[in-house]
Amino acid sequence: MSDQPLVEMRGLEKEFAGSKALRGVDIAFHRGEVHGLLGENGAGKSTLIKILTGVYAPTAGQILLDGSPVRIHSPLDARRHGLGAVYQDAELVASFTIGQNILLGNEPGHVVLSDRAIHDEAARILNEIGVALDPRRSAAGLSAAQMQLVTLATLFHRRYKLIVLDEPTARLSGVESEVLFRLIARLRGEGITIVYISHRLREVQEICDRATILRGGLVSATLERGEITEERVTQLMVDRSRTDLETYNDGHARPEVLLEIDGLQTDLLAPLSLTVRAGEVIGITGPVGGGMEQVAHALGGVTRHGGHLRLRGRAVDVADPVAARRAGIALIPEDRRKQALFPALSVADNICLPVLRSLRRLAMIGSREKLAFADGVMERLAVRPRNAAAQVRFFSGGNQQKVVIGKWMGTKASVYVFVEPTSGVDIGAIKEIYDIILHLARDGAAIIVVSSSLREILALSDRVLVIHDGALVSEAPKAAWTYDALLAVTMQGRHRRTA
Repeated sequence: MSDQPLVEMRGLEKEFAGSKALRGVDIAFHRGEVHGLLGENGAGKSTLIKILTGVYAPTAGQILLDGSPVRIHSPLDARRHGLGAVYQDAELVASFTIGQNILLGNEPGHVVLSDRAIHDEAARILNEIGVALDPRRSAAGLSAAQMQLVTLATLFHRRYKLIVLDEPTARLSGVESEVLFRLIARLRGEGITIVYISHRLREVQEICDRATILRGGLVSATLERGEITEERVTQLMVDRSRTDLETYNDGHARPEVLLEIDGLQTDLLAPLSLTVRAGEVIGITGPVGGGMEQVAHALGGVTRHGGHLRLRGRAVDVADPVAARRAGIALIPEDRRKQALFPALSVADNICLPVLRSLRRLAMIGSREKLAFADGVMERLAVRPRNAAAQVRFFSGGNQQKVVIGKWMGTKASVYVFVEPTSGVDIGAIKEIYDIILHLARDGAAIIVVSSSLREILALSDRVLVIHDGALVSEAPKAAWTYDALLAVTMQGRHRRTA
């Protein structure tokens, strides 16, 4: 490993609407190393990487490449400098083949493009890195894991100097993960730098030469391989000077069992059984992509699943989202813009979509009725600005999340399933959203919160479940958990006896 860093960031700062996500970060990535990047959600990892890859511009500070200052204005700039990233939700040109995606913009043949030459070269690249995929296969039918591997093959082909891997094993099977680790070793041997972001400490210990821990927008420490232990990393990740979230669930559960889940399973989730009482908040956490999301997707009818559900003692079938809604289950997904809102429609249109039947009058739905209904919801949830006629895309992330919750409140659902409820939400709106969730519990709804934020889980839950690698590894009342203990189980996936 060279003494001269390949990439060095000095005094990096990034401010969003008066809030600093990075507060003077100094970090160096050396040529040919695998460098882990760890930290709680909100610690600054994503912001740092987006600055490095040209998605964001820093508010202050500088980036040096091979010792010389560079300005990275866009992802295209980053690519020209040999800096790239593979994200969890890797996207390819669906209408192209695997081979065409790998060589896109760098095809052999120059003036006259040869289909055979493209796919022969792609086959050579895939074989070289040990990915068993047919280069002539359409990209449209690939799984998320296969898309990640193809994207990585693309960056390998283009000889990037530094590649960021963001939670790379979150959607990979054990066999696919082994393929990835072999590929990382191959890239490292070629002198390529890998920045490895993961919540899975065992992987970091196994493959990383060094690891940097971020906390509150600052570098907490950089550890050598032998120093990367559970105790040390946990100590560095936890900001003990931070006050706990002000919101606290002091208990609203009633004796009545509202939801019974028996053997719920998907391709990525082992059979899971539990009951949720009226007014109870169940928190489900674990590594991103480790299976916790599958619970929400199955209950919301988004993904195929097995098992049985009973709601208020009656068997229900949630084969699809419409069936889930009719059964009385409301899913509030993480990606509200793509999965829960129509950005070009007004707040009123969005809020009223699930309850249009009840607003019909003589087969007509008047704008006055919609605006009045939506205004009532906005008042109750403190949505700002209080303009039901405005397009929802002009509202902040926190107010958009309130709109999503508000549209399901109108259906008077029995079960609310929240996935990362404060993802992308400004600090001022977090407590308001927490208060809304607890208000639903006080009204007698059953609540399931799926979140990778441990502070969020501990603030909201009556009971906490940890799912790791598709299996339930721990379940206990909130009172049985400390933050450090929950962090350790989440990262290591160790079983803990139910209290």
